[in-house]
Amino acid sequence: MKEYINRFLNYKKLSIILFFSVLLIVGILIFDDYGISWDEYNHRVNGFVSLNYIRSLLSLNTYSGFPNLENYIAREYGVIFDLPMAYLEKLLLIEDSKNYFLMRHLTNFFIFFISCICFYLLLIKRFTYKLSMLGLFFFVLSPRIFAESFYNMKDLVFLSLFVISLYFSIIFLNKISYKSAFIASLLCSIVIGSRVLGIIIPFIVAIFFIFESLDNKKYFNKNILKIVFFIFLCIAFTVIFWPYLWSDPLVNFVSTFKGMSAYPWRGSVFYFGKYISAVNLPWHYPLVWIFITTPLLYLFLFISGTSLIVIRTIKIFLNLNEKNNTQNLWKDKNERLDIIMFIIFYFTIFLVIKINSTLYGGWRHLYFIYPSLIFISVVGLEFLSKRFNHKYLLILIFPFLLNTAYWMIKNHPFQFVYFNTLAGKNINNNFELDYWGVSNKHSLEYILINDSNKKIKLFVASASPYGYTLEMFDKKDKKRIEFVNNVTNADYLVTNHYYQNGNPKILDYNFKNNYNLVKELKINNMPINSVYKIK
Repeated sequence: MKEYINRFLNYKKLSIILFFSVLLIVGILIFDDYGISWDEYNHRVNGFVSLNYIRSLLSLNTYSGFPNLENYIAREYGVIFDLPMAYLEKLLLIEDSKNYFLMRHLTNFFIFFISCICFYLLLIKRFTYKLSMLGLFFFVLSPRIFAESFYNMKDLVFLSLFVISLYFSIIFLNKISYKSAFIASLLCSIVIGSRVLGIIIPFIVAIFFIFESLDNKKYFNKNILKIVFFIFLCIAFTVIFWPYLWSDPLVNFVSTFKGMSAYPWRGSVFYFGKYISAVNLPWHYPLVWIFITTPLLYLFLFISGTSLIVIRTIKIFLNLNEKNNTQNLWKDKNERLDIIMFIIFYFTIFLVIKINSTLYGGWRHLYFIYPSLIFISVVGLEFLSKRFNHKYLLILIFPFLLNTAYWMIKNHPFQFVYFNTLAGKNINNNFELDYWGVSNKHSLEYILINDSNKKIKLFVASASPYGYTLEMFDKKDKKRIEFVNNVTNADYLVTNHYYQNGNPKILDYNFKNNYNLVKELKINNMPINSVYKIK
């Protein structure tokens, strides 16, 4: 009997090792397939601005071509990712722009890979092995999240660091010690150094410590010094990892926090067929984007899990009375973790709507709450698994996961334009598609391969970083491309169908009537990048 148990345990270990091995190998094989996004160039600048600041403090020569930190418009950005990347670029003597952006893509994915491990460990603390593996599949088989894990150095890095920090903070809450306080504070400071909103995690730790201490003086007296130690180290490490805070930690941190909800981007977003200012979005903007870009199975289970947590918490609350006044709103660590995930998701949504935060590019600024969505989905799946036969559930779930995986493989590397059926028809006439211009690489590759001229002139008809995209090409190809400001002087017109004004439907119609369409990249019949030959 013991032999069979050991075999089963080994089977579980092997399956986990196999999953993560395949994920890592896939990432290494495909990381160079993705184009460059709007923000990647700016992230490189962010890193070198802080690196130069540190070098100037050490009386070392600074790197030319970058502004000073004091005069830099984006000085309030966290640089926990950008600063090490800038340092590595110089340490490894990387001179070719293609190589240093590819290095960032690979590192971006590797951080996501580590977060997948931590997410699984978080799941296995709460659920059975089978449910945890399904939750892990849900997390990885999320088309937009997977694609952006390679090039989104802001939102996906923050998501990844948030998951890692949350896992070790939960360990700290479960068993408070100086060792776990040190690790949790270090990781919390790293996630805050990525984006100031990371302060949510230490805030949650403090709040739930207070809840546990309300009617338990022994618990409070035993752990209060460790909590103070955690908070002190969290503050200290945050200042150490964030050069912008060095000159005036408190004032600069408060300034960053205040600017979090009112980032000065005055562009427009394309939402339900109309351009709307990013600073005056309707309250339902983030909710709609979550519901139209998340796979339907995950949404159904998420709603089920949400209902279960709410009903369970209300029942416990109603049962609180004078005879049982020491009872918490959770009966054990599992239910407490459910409530933590619930708060992270719903409090963030409430806060964003309440203060009317500046959002753009779909809901990417809120990606860090996606692990909570998946976690709550597994709560819903657990509830259903207790009432229905596991085999029937797997029969329903596995075809859906296979279909999602097939879609991701078929449309690689353009998973970032995934929409579910709730988005309706004619999606390109209602919502933004490739707002970051990642698909631009595909169109430029087509032109360079199919046009033998030594010099090719391009006119960019959309609001898209085709110029930045050239950084992903070899030097000889960069020299062949020239961007012009007048379409009459161009050989080709290129567009990713992302415009800040004008009706996209009318603009695209005019292009097709005035120029020869030679290449159009479509995903689910949605055009995301087009190349026109000038007549």
